[in-house]
Amino acid sequence: MPPLAAAGLALGRWHSNRGTEPRRAPAVSPCSALAARAQAGDDEAFDDLMRETEPRVLAIGWRLLGTRDLARDAAQETFLRAYRYLARFRPDRDFEAWICRITVNVCRDLHRRSRSGAPSLPVSWETEREAGRVPEPSAAASSEAALLETERTRLVLDAIAQLPPREKAALVLRDIEGMTSERAAQILGSTAGTIRSQVATARVKLRRALEAKLGARR
Repeated sequence: MPPLAAAGLALGRWHSNRGTEPRRAPAVSPCSALAARAQAGDDEAFDDLMRETEPRVLAIGWRLLGTRDLARDAAQETFLRAYRYLARFRPDRDFEAWICRITVNVCRDLHRRSRSGAPSLPVSWETEREAGRVPEPSAAASSEAALLETERTRLVLDAIAQLPPREKAALVLRDIEGMTSERAAQILGSTAGTIRSQVATARVKLRRALEAKLGARR
Protein backbone atom coordinates (compact mmCIF):
# COMPACT_ATOMS: atom_id res chain seq x y z
CA MET A 1 0.00 0.00 0.00
CA PRO A 2 1.38 3.42 -0.93
CA PRO A 3 2.55 5.47 2.08
CA LEU A 4 -0.06 8.20 1.53
CA ALA A 5 -2.87 5.64 1.33
CA ALA A 6 -1.63 3.96 4.49
CA ALA A 7 -1.50 7.31 6.25
CA GLY A 8 -5.03 8.12 5.11
CA LEU A 9 -6.30 4.76 6.35
CA ALA A 10 -4.63 5.29 9.71
CA LEU A 11 -6.08 8.79 9.97
CA GLY A 12 -9.53 7.45 9.15
CA ARG A 13 -9.23 4.84 11.88
CA TRP A 14 -8.10 7.53 14.35
CA HIS A 15 -11.16 9.68 13.58
CA SER A 16 -13.51 6.71 13.85
CA ASN A 17 -12.01 5.69 17.18
CA ARG A 18 -12.36 9.18 18.66
CA GLY A 19 -16.09 8.74 19.03
CA THR A 20 -15.64 5.47 20.94
CA GLU A 21 -13.19 6.82 23.49
CA PRO A 22 -14.63 6.66 27.02
CA ARG A 23 -15.73 10.01 28.36
CA ARG A 24 -14.05 11.27 31.45
CA ALA A 25 -16.24 11.28 34.51
CA PRO A 26 -16.92 14.76 35.89
CA ALA A 27 -14.67 15.78 38.76
CA VAL A 28 -16.11 14.98 42.17
CA SER A 29 -15.79 17.71 44.80
CA PRO A 30 -13.93 16.88 48.04
CA CYS A 31 -17.17 17.12 50.03
CA SER A 32 -18.99 14.83 47.61
CA ALA A 33 -16.13 12.34 47.92
CA LEU A 34 -16.44 12.48 51.70
CA ALA A 35 -20.18 11.95 51.37
CA ALA A 36 -19.56 8.80 49.32
CA ARG A 37 -17.29 7.48 52.07
CA ALA A 38 -19.88 8.35 54.70
CA GLN A 39 -22.53 6.48 52.71
CA ALA A 40 -20.26 3.45 52.86
CA GLY A 41 -20.30 3.62 56.66
CA ASP A 42 -17.29 5.82 57.39
CA ASP A 43 -18.45 7.91 60.36
CA GLU A 44 -15.19 9.85 60.41
CA ALA A 45 -15.93 11.02 56.88
CA PHE A 46 -19.26 12.41 58.04
CA ASP A 47 -17.50 14.20 60.90
CA ASP A 48 -15.16 15.73 58.32
CA LEU A 49 -18.18 16.80 56.26
CA MET A 50 -19.62 18.59 59.28
CA ARG A 51 -16.37 20.43 59.90
CA GLU A 52 -16.08 21.45 56.25
CA THR A 53 -19.64 22.73 55.87
CA GLU A 54 -20.47 24.03 59.36
CA PRO A 55 -19.21 27.60 58.76
CA ARG A 56 -21.54 28.13 55.79
CA VAL A 57 -24.46 26.33 57.49
CA LEU A 58 -24.13 28.56 60.56
CA ALA A 59 -23.75 31.70 58.45
CA ILE A 60 -26.90 30.96 56.46
CA GLY A 61 -28.80 30.06 59.63
CA TRP A 62 -27.73 33.28 61.33
CA ARG A 63 -28.72 35.42 58.36
CA LEU A 64 -32.10 33.76 57.88
CA LEU A 65 -33.12 33.40 61.54
CA GLY A 66 -31.41 36.39 63.14
CA THR A 67 -29.82 34.97 66.29
CA ARG A 68 -26.83 32.85 67.19
CA ASP A 69 -28.91 30.38 69.22
CA LEU A 70 -31.41 29.80 66.42
CA ALA A 71 -28.54 29.41 63.95
CA ARG A 72 -27.01 26.71 66.16
CA ASP A 73 -30.38 24.95 66.44
CA ALA A 74 -30.70 25.09 62.66
CA ALA A 75 -27.19 23.70 62.18
CA GLN A 76 -27.88 20.81 64.53
CA GLU A 77 -31.13 19.95 62.77
CA THR A 78 -29.48 20.35 59.37
CA PHE A 79 -26.79 17.79 60.12
CA LEU A 80 -29.31 15.41 61.68
CA ARG A 81 -31.36 15.52 58.48
CA ALA A 82 -28.24 15.19 56.33
CA TYR A 83 -27.21 12.05 58.24
CA ARG A 84 -30.74 10.64 58.11
CA TYR A 85 -31.12 11.16 54.37
CA LEU A 86 -27.49 10.66 53.33
CA ALA A 87 -28.38 7.52 51.39
CA ARG A 88 -30.41 9.70 49.00
CA PHE A 89 -27.46 11.89 48.08
CA ARG A 90 -25.85 11.16 44.72
CA PRO A 91 -22.04 11.49 44.95
CA ASP A 92 -21.87 12.92 41.43
CA ARG A 93 -23.85 15.93 42.66
CA ASP A 94 -22.67 18.97 44.63
CA PHE A 95 -22.80 18.12 48.34
CA GLU A 96 -22.42 21.75 49.43
CA ALA A 97 -25.47 22.73 47.39
CA TRP A 98 -27.36 19.79 48.91
CA ILE A 99 -26.50 20.76 52.51
CA CYS A 100 -27.35 24.42 51.83
CA ARG A 101 -30.76 23.37 50.52
CA ILE A 102 -31.38 21.40 53.73
CA THR A 103 -30.25 24.41 55.79
CA VAL A 104 -32.72 26.74 54.05
CA ASN A 105 -35.55 24.24 54.55
CA VAL A 106 -34.68 23.82 58.23
CA CYS A 107 -34.63 27.61 58.71
CA ARG A 108 -38.05 27.90 57.09
CA ASP A 109 -39.40 25.24 59.44
CA LEU A 110 -37.93 26.94 62.50
CA HIS A 111 -39.30 30.29 61.35
CA ARG A 112 -42.79 28.85 60.97
CA ARG A 113 -42.62 27.28 64.42
CA SER A 114 -41.58 30.52 66.06
CA ARG A 115 -44.51 32.38 64.43
CA SER A 116 -43.16 35.65 65.78
CA GLY A 117 -40.54 36.00 63.05
CA ALA A 118 -36.81 36.47 63.52
CA PRO A 119 -36.04 38.73 66.51
CA SER A 120 -33.53 41.54 66.46
CA LEU A 121 -29.92 40.62 67.16
CA PRO A 122 -28.62 41.20 70.68
CA VAL A 123 -25.20 41.51 69.05
CA SER A 124 -24.15 41.56 65.43
CA TRP A 125 -22.65 38.70 63.46
CA GLU A 126 -19.57 40.79 62.89
CA THR A 127 -19.07 41.39 66.64
CA GLU A 128 -19.32 37.68 67.37
CA ARG A 129 -17.03 36.82 64.46
CA GLU A 130 -14.34 39.25 65.61
CA ALA A 131 -14.55 37.75 69.10
CA GLY A 132 -13.85 34.33 67.59
CA ARG A 133 -17.17 32.82 68.64
CA VAL A 134 -18.50 32.12 65.15
CA PRO A 135 -16.83 31.01 61.90
CA GLU A 136 -15.85 33.44 59.18
CA PRO A 137 -18.55 33.62 56.51
CA SER A 138 -17.54 31.60 53.47
CA ALA A 139 -17.95 34.40 50.92
CA ALA A 140 -17.40 38.12 50.74
CA ALA A 141 -20.42 40.40 50.78
CA SER A 142 -21.56 42.14 47.63
CA SER A 143 -21.97 45.88 47.19
CA GLU A 144 -25.51 45.81 48.53
CA ALA A 145 -24.59 43.61 51.50
CA ALA A 146 -21.56 45.77 52.31
CA LEU A 147 -23.89 47.76 54.55
CA LEU A 148 -23.53 44.86 56.97
CA GLU A 149 -20.00 46.07 57.72
CA THR A 150 -21.12 49.54 58.77
CA GLU A 151 -22.67 50.98 61.90
CA ARG A 152 -26.09 50.24 60.39
CA THR A 153 -25.61 46.47 60.78
CA ARG A 154 -28.51 46.00 63.14
CA LEU A 155 -30.88 48.01 60.95
CA VAL A 156 -29.95 45.98 57.88
CA LEU A 157 -30.40 42.66 59.65
CA ASP A 158 -33.72 43.79 61.10
CA ALA A 159 -34.85 44.80 57.62
CA ILE A 160 -33.74 41.47 56.17
CA ALA A 161 -35.73 39.66 58.87
CA GLN A 162 -38.90 41.38 57.65
CA LEU A 163 -38.55 40.18 54.05
CA PRO A 164 -40.82 37.41 52.72
CA PRO A 165 -39.11 34.00 53.15
CA ARG A 166 -38.30 33.42 49.47
CA GLU A 167 -36.87 36.91 48.94
CA LYS A 168 -34.89 36.66 52.15
CA ALA A 169 -33.38 33.30 51.19
CA ALA A 170 -32.49 34.53 47.70
CA LEU A 171 -30.87 37.69 49.09
CA VAL A 172 -28.88 35.83 51.75
CA LEU A 173 -27.50 33.27 49.31
CA ARG A 174 -26.87 35.71 46.46
CA ASP A 175 -25.71 38.93 48.14
CA ILE A 176 -24.40 37.81 51.52
CA GLU A 177 -23.09 34.30 50.87
CA GLY A 178 -21.79 35.46 47.50
CA MET A 179 -23.29 32.66 45.41
CA THR A 180 -24.16 33.02 41.77
CA SER A 181 -27.81 33.24 40.78
CA GLU A 182 -27.48 29.80 39.19
CA ARG A 183 -26.13 28.20 42.35
CA ALA A 184 -28.74 29.89 44.53
CA ALA A 185 -31.42 28.66 42.15
CA GLN A 186 -30.08 25.13 42.42
CA ILE A 187 -30.29 25.29 46.21
CA LEU A 188 -33.74 26.89 46.35
CA GLY A 189 -35.26 24.79 43.57
CA SER A 190 -35.89 27.83 41.41
CA THR A 191 -34.49 29.45 38.27
CA ALA A 192 -31.66 31.94 37.94
CA GLY A 193 -34.06 34.50 36.50
CA THR A 194 -36.42 34.14 39.44
CA ILE A 195 -33.53 34.51 41.89
CA ARG A 196 -32.36 37.70 40.17
CA SER A 197 -35.90 39.09 40.30
CA GLN A 198 -36.32 38.20 43.98
CA VAL A 199 -32.96 39.73 44.87
CA ALA A 200 -33.74 42.93 42.97
CA THR A 201 -37.10 43.22 44.75
CA ALA A 202 -35.50 42.49 48.14
CA ARG A 203 -32.84 45.17 47.56
CA VAL A 204 -35.49 47.79 46.83
CA LYS A 205 -37.41 46.83 49.98
CA LEU A 206 -34.24 46.94 52.06
CA ARG A 207 -33.30 50.34 50.71
CA ARG A 208 -36.74 51.75 51.46
CA ALA A 209 -36.80 50.23 54.94
CA LEU A 210 -33.38 51.67 55.75
CA GLU A 211 -34.29 55.09 54.41
CA ALA A 212 -37.46 55.09 56.52
CA LYS A 213 -35.65 54.02 59.70
CA LEU A 214 -32.70 56.36 59.23
CA GLY A 215 -35.04 59.21 58.39
CA ALA A 216 -37.06 58.58 61.54
CA ARG A 217 -33.91 58.86 63.65
CA ARG A 218 -32.97 62.30 62.35
